[in-house]
Amino acid sequence: MRTRGEPGASDALDVDDTLLQAFVRERSIATWLRQIPSSMAGQLFAGLLLGAIWWVNTRSIWPLAWAGTLVAALLLRLVYTERIVRMPGRVPTETRISALMVSQGALITLPLLGFSRFPAVEQAAVSIILVALATASVATTAGFRLVFLYYAVPILMPLALAWALAASEAASPHAGLGMAALVLVYQTYLIGLSRQIGRVVQEAARFRYSQERMNQALKQALDTAESSSRAKTQFLAAASHDLRQPMHSMNVLVAALSLKTLDKSVREIVNMLDAVNQSMTRQLDSLLDISKLDAGIVVPRLKTCQLDAMLRNLVLSASAVAGERGLSCHLSIGQPLAVRSDESLLGRVLSNLTDNAIKFTPRGGAITISLQREGDTALIEIRDSGIGIPPELQSRVFEEFYQIGNPQRDRTRGLGLGLSIVKRLCDLLGASLTLQSRVGEGTRFEIRLPLALTPETEPAQPPVAVPAATARIVLVIDDELAVRQSMRVLLEELGCTVLDAAGTNEATRVAAEHPIDLILSDMRLADGDSGIEAIRQVRARRPGARAVLITGDTAPERLREAQASGLILLHKPVSLESLTGVLDASTD
Repeated sequence: MRTRGEPGASDALDVDDTLLQAFVRERSIATWLRQIPSSMAGQLFAGLLLGAIWWVNTRSIWPLAWAGTLVAALLLRLVYTERIVRMPGRVPTETRISALMVSQGALITLPLLGFSRFPAVEQAAVSIILVALATASVATTAGFRLVFLYYAVPILMPLALAWALAASEAASPHAGLGMAALVLVYQTYLIGLSRQIGRVVQEAARFRYSQERMNQALKQALDTAESSSRAKTQFLAAASHDLRQPMHSMNVLVAALSLKTLDKSVREIVNMLDAVNQSMTRQLDSLLDISKLDAGIVVPRLKTCQLDAMLRNLVLSASAVAGERGLSCHLSIGQPLAVRSDESLLGRVLSNLTDNAIKFTPRGGAITISLQREGDTALIEIRDSGIGIPPELQSRVFEEFYQIGNPQRDRTRGLGLGLSIVKRLCDLLGASLTLQSRVGEGTRFEIRLPLALTPETEPAQPPVAVPAATARIVLVIDDELAVRQSMRVLLEELGCTVLDAAGTNEATRVAAEHPIDLILSDMRLADGDSGIEAIRQVRARRPGARAVLITGDTAPERLREAQASGLILLHKPVSLESLTGVLDASTD
């Protein structure tokens, strides 16, 4: 049967009575076990006092024998308790606990056999000791009402009987009967108090039980969410890698075609292929950005950034795109301001927000970018007159892959990662990001950054003369034949001599036979082989060779591994500009 507790915290979850009772029993037994050492100390002290009173008034061997029996019983109880504590799975039953408490209660009252011979003061002392023991048991047996009765009743009933039997020998027999009645009344009070404490313990246990069930449910939900997140990351990494491999070959072949002399119609086809390829690359790069942020390898390089100059360049590049869509783009700068930030990452934030404003503003609308000082902070606003965002969806726009008003998943509107990347980058840069939007009126993003305390000038760098490209010997290491072949076509078009290998062993043999200027190696090779290891083996034979890792893998752990290697890292598909940059650098 399912029940629901009293109104309050225990309403959080339905509580199964059977499980609840088991929970209460377990906790009560645990409490009882913890309190045994202190309660035993009290019983031993009380027993010594009772034994002394009994012996002084009777001068017989029975008090001594009783005291020895009591000490032995307490020691056995202590040993029994220690064995239970050392063996968590061994829990005593209520029957055993009850039997133990009955025997303890009966044993502690044996001094009452000499009660009628005790003087009135010592009778009162014995009564106080026994009543105190019974009262203390209310707390030590909380949650076990029957156990309390098994201990307290064998103490208080004999005490009441002792007062009643001693009444005929007392100077005032009514006083003895009155004391017996008072003991019985107090026993009734303790039984009622035990019942109330039991209810409190039950309600506390109900609350604790519900809380623990809720914590378990939350932990399970968290584990499920983390598992889903890991599965998502692994899936995206695998999908990104598998897509990047053929795209890399296609990108390289398109680049090779673009270097040839082509007629106008063929050149247009090559340009269209390149445009399609670049569009796909940008979408895959969004996945790469998320993976880099997940891996924690994005480290801001802080320097003084002149915001007014950054925004002018941003508006200059955005105006052309906005103009094609029939939008106007405006810039408002209150005064030149500088902040300490990572210019590249901050530029990515501003670019993503501007692109987002352009995407969601219909023809005839306007994009306004402004900069002003607000106390010790620089306030950047990017405002559009677009469709706006409903209030209930405003927190969701920062989620990965979430897009408003794109049920058909129009690829021209991206993957829904732009604002997620913006939020993460703002957190990384210590920038405050806020969103205000009204449906049909537009959206405003505000970014606040602390102003740079002092102006900073970058040291002038002397121009570096880049020598003309010369023939190079390049070793391409990749486990996919199509990649090796496409790289050969492009590199030979660029005037290189190309060697290739599918893995570490083959690359080592090639290095033993040929000089090598540059190594271009995939990171994850077949059969558990590693491009990092392949580069290490080749460099052992050709120490002067430069090396570059090229990978289509975006798994966070792979990105961390690549960063730890200290090698230059390029991501597939590699652009012609990136490749020629590497080749030019290899001639320095």
